[in-house]
Amino acid sequence: MMESCQLTRRVGNFFSANHEVEAIYSSKEINNLIETAFLYQGVPYRNGGTDEKGMDCSGLLYRVYADNNLLIPRPTSQQALFGASVDLADIREGDWLFFKTNNARTINHVGLVTKIKSADAIYFIHASTSKGVREDLLQSKYWIKAYVKSLRPYKNNSN
Repeated sequence: MMESCQLTRRVGNFFSANHEVEAIYSSKEINNLIETAFLYQGVPYRNGGTDEKGMDCSGLLYRVYADNNLLIPRPTSQQALFGASVDLADIREGDWLFFKTNNARTINHVGLVTKIKSADAIYFIHASTSKGVREDLLQSKYWIKAYVKSLRPYKNNSN
């Protein structure tokens, strides 16, 4: 796996250079991303973290994508701009969900859609401040109230 500082420099250089991106992931790539995310299940929350010692929500996504040789922005605020908007009715596995938690005025949380059992049963993995990396149901009272938007992320290969 790539060292965090090295990867951060590569991503920063990539996004500062107007590269063309696409919004299409194969089902195999999506499955790999979701499987990778579950490898981090149980890792504790750590603000700014991107490794097994602890990670925050955007750090989880950043690390999952990096582990799959894909580049995405690191902060939630930039991740919230990195994709095509998707209505909740059209959500797919691999899409990103964004939230305003704890009465925040701006988006401050992100998760990765892991499975869709029905329109009322959408699951996502994220780094919870209280319970670390875990899977939750979007339609639970807390999460659906905090939900803001969904994106289908752009695709950038790091090779």
